[in-house]
Amino acid sequence: MSHRDAEELAAEIAYMQDDPSFRPKKDPLNKPDSPEASIERLEFKNKKLHQYIDKLIDENHRLRKNNKELSKQITEQFRNKGAL
Repeated sequence: MSHRDAEELAAEIAYMQDDPSFRPKKDPLNKPDSPEASIERLEFKNKKLHQYIDKLIDENHRLRKNNKELSKQITEQFRNKGAL
């Protein structure tokens, strides 16, 4: 690269820096948040996680109840057959 090419490149870079259309667009998802926005986002995530945990707890209770009922049925079947 010659000295003249370097000067032309420097001039193009200077032009691009002055022209807003050449500036890279900022990603709105990657910007630093204000503390209030961070708090709102974390509260939302916390709420959703609690809802998911409650759903899992309900499912766990339902499965345990079904398991107890099935074990009772199996025990009764064996008792009726005289195996136990």
